[in-house]
Amino acid sequence: MQPGAPEYEWAIEDFDRPDKTELTVYELLIRDFIARHDYTTLIDTLDYLQNLGINAIELMPVNEFEGNISWGYNPSFHMALDKYYGPINEFKRFVDTCHARGIAVILDVVYNHAFGQSPLAQLYFDGNKPTPDNPWLNPDAKHPYHVGYDFNHESPATKYFVKKVTEYWVEEFKIDGFRFDLSKGFTQVNNPDNVGAWGAYDASRIAIWKDYADAIWSVDPETYIILEHFADNNEEKELANYGMMLWANNHGAYTQTGKGFFGSLNDISYKARGFAEPHLVHYMESHDEERIMYSALQTGNQANPWHKVRDLEVALKRIELNSAFFYTVPGPKMLWQFGELGYDVNIDFNGRTGPKPSKWEYFTTEERRRLYDVISALTFLRNTYEVFHTEDFFLRVNNANPQNKVKSIQLSSPAMNVNVLGNFDVWDFSIVPYFQHTGTWYEYFSGDSLVVDDALAPIMLTPSEYRLYSDVKLPAPPYGYLQTSGLRPEITDAFRLQLSPNPSEGLLSAAFSLPQAMEGTLELYDLSGKRVQTLFEGKFSAGENVVSSQLQVPAGTYLVLLTAGGKSQVERVLVQ
Repeated sequence: MQPGAPEYEWAIEDFDRPDKTELTVYELLIRDFIARHDYTTLIDTLDYLQNLGINAIELMPVNEFEGNISWGYNPSFHMALDKYYGPINEFKRFVDTCHARGIAVILDVVYNHAFGQSPLAQLYFDGNKPTPDNPWLNPDAKHPYHVGYDFNHESPATKYFVKKVTEYWVEEFKIDGFRFDLSKGFTQVNNPDNVGAWGAYDASRIAIWKDYADAIWSVDPETYIILEHFADNNEEKELANYGMMLWANNHGAYTQTGKGFFGSLNDISYKARGFAEPHLVHYMESHDEERIMYSALQTGNQANPWHKVRDLEVALKRIELNSAFFYTVPGPKMLWQFGELGYDVNIDFNGRTGPKPSKWEYFTTEERRRLYDVISALTFLRNTYEVFHTEDFFLRVNNANPQNKVKSIQLSSPAMNVNVLGNFDVWDFSIVPYFQHTGTWYEYFSGDSLVVDDALAPIMLTPSEYRLYSDVKLPAPPYGYLQTSGLRPEITDAFRLQLSPNPSEGLLSAAFSLPQAMEGTLELYDLSGKRVQTLFEGKFSAGENVVSSQLQVPAGTYLVLLTAGGKSQVERVLVQ
């Protein structure tokens, strides 16, 4: 309470919000994003976020919650700012400054439950739980995964409470939208232990949400309403058709591709789920998931000795590749804090909800800063060209070939056409580009041009390489041109690798020449990229070398890979 506090004088009275279908949201927890964990310092970081190209910031809960060291999903006073992050007028200044920069502010709010400090619980409480006559809270939760005390959203008292509180945040703080935590819990259908039944189509829950949406939109019709729902697709479609947005978790698919394993990205578009409008907020990571970079460094694909995903530079390249196939898909997107720098701290470090290091030093590391630059380049495209919000697009991200090794995205509009190509394998692989037409195409990241005579002529891509072609020459990315080919040692024929006999009936000799003695390997791979035999590992001598080995593989065609001194040479051998 601060009686007689000065009124905040708003600089931006009428903010023109980004269209909800074009949102690029940055989700952050103030506690872990900046060491001072306050709005004043957060304002000072807005250059960093604006240069990244986001147009909305989603704050994890900032209303009063129990304790300080928390994600904020244990609310006690839903209308009060938690003092841990700073005073009211500094929060208003944060919102005002964001609006001056064209950035919307979305609050993560929790109306599924309240915790024990809340007067809504204490006024009608038997010492263990809310009493049956509590006008807001159920004595026992109606759904699984409950925490705190469960709201009864069919109660007139709860409906009045939620509507007045959301009205307060919109009118008093000029909030642009809400992300509602655990929105699937807004039900009185009693399924305390049955997760499947809880997610089934629930007409009463839909009615509750339409009523809340109407109340919020009566205060400000442009307010974003985003639900963490994860219910039956027909229910989510109905809510989306009404104008709400739904969280869409793509963490599993992008983790597989990030780790260098073949995975389908089939569900990265609103069309894949039959939605009429792009009202799904897709994300690779949120606060709830393990960091993809951590998974890549811990359990990434090691099959290619010169493109090991567990190496930092290769893992970052995989996140770049994922990003090229994330931000270019039409529809709203969300990025979790420091994902743009390849944040790689285990989510369970210091306890799942415990404080995590902010790692601002990553921004000064060349390899990690490059990822920031790539994402900035992609968000620049989203913010500048309508083709990245077109309804005329086609994704070849699942069945490009039987192993999902190469993928492509085709975007078409009257003003411009775009094709995104990517090699998700850890070996060289070719891709049919399916250009919309012949003629000259321009690669965005490198500035190179390509004259296309045959729209279906295959293009060879190195491991983890991606390319973004447009038929209109675009300006250079915000931080300059980038090389997007995969990381690999120099391919050379200087070794003069010769295999004999070839075809071979089992015994194979590999002859080659080295300028000096050096460590190296001679390995045998099948055509899927799987290493099937190590022929030699150790130190080669200077000058002529001959390595003879008995091949222990079935008949077929194989690749012999010689690697030494950061260079490599590959030759085929036929085994009979």
